[in-house]
Amino acid sequence: MRAARITKLLFAGTIISLIMMLLTPLGAFAPHLTKKFRVPKIEASQDIGMYTCMDVGQPKERHRPQLSDTDHCILYEQPATTDYIELFMHVLVGLPNAGRCNQDNGCQPPHSPYVDELRNFGDDWPPYGFTMVGMERLKNFQAAIQEVNRKNIKGAICEFGVWRGGGMMLAAAINERSAIRRDLYLFDAFSAFGGYGLNDRYLAVPLKDVKKNFRMLNLDPEQDNVHFVEGMFNETTASWVERSDPIAVLRVDGNFYESYQSVMYAVYENVPVGGIVIFDDVMSHQAVMRCWNDFKADHGLIEELVRIDTHSAWFRKKKNVKVDHSKKRDVPIPI
Repeated sequence: MRAARITKLLFAGTIISLIMMLLTPLGAFAPHLTKKFRVPKIEASQDIGMYTCMDVGQPKERHRPQLSDTDHCILYEQPATTDYIELFMHVLVGLPNAGRCNQDNGCQPPHSPYVDELRNFGDDWPPYGFTMVGMERLKNFQAAIQEVNRKNIKGAICEFGVWRGGGMMLAAAINERSAIRRDLYLFDAFSAFGGYGLNDRYLAVPLKDVKKNFRMLNLDPEQDNVHFVEGMFNETTASWVERSDPIAVLRVDGNFYESYQSVMYAVYENVPVGGIVIFDDVMSHQAVMRCWNDFKADHGLIEELVRIDTHSAWFRKKKNVKVDHSKKRDVPIPI
């Protein structure tokens, strides 16, 4: 059970802290009170013995690809080597004792009982969590960042659609403990734009609140490598059409055809071969799948989606293409 695993991790963290206190000379202890605990850095050339392929597929039909299946296998670091990060991820998706939202009343209490499988696959809304993608998608994001670090794929980590910031808070935590320091870009409207009724207030998170969430978990949102880009995707991506900044991991959660189209036409060329692209809702939103199929056909892409869960999929870029902006569809902007 997830709750038992969290308890075990908390206990392990307490023991580690006590050992550190006992081994630290009394005179040198005070400065440690203001420093963050850091796990050893993960070097880009580290052996893969501690990794395994992530399970893929729908919740009831999951399987684990072979290591030789490089199109479908993305390596995930085993929890025993990343207890801090695993505990951090459990906090991000929302702890079990808070229950889950009722999605027909804007997540007002009383909340429904927590269900482990729903939270695992991002099929519920956490009242107080920092992301609603669920544990499997969060693990996939972690694995993507670990892979580009191991392989020295150049570029930033970009997420389009960040909600409370949880996904990029994970990226920031990994960044702090990695030998490679990457720029982090968080694109979002950071405001309500209608269409969600009573849930507008729950789903629309102001920028100041996202920054507050970073600070709540001891992450600095004002670091020079953390960039918040506020506005609708069709507006904020416009400046990226002429930019050549590489993007090692591109994660998109946009719900709408136009949102995905704006992102793909603006930044797909910036993803180098070996970079990872993740679509949060492509398997459950027909408009998003249609956008992907159109973009793929129009540009002759050879990449195939690898299903993460009910909603999401990812792929590893195999070849560079020149984006043809004349192929862009005239579709309505969500308002």
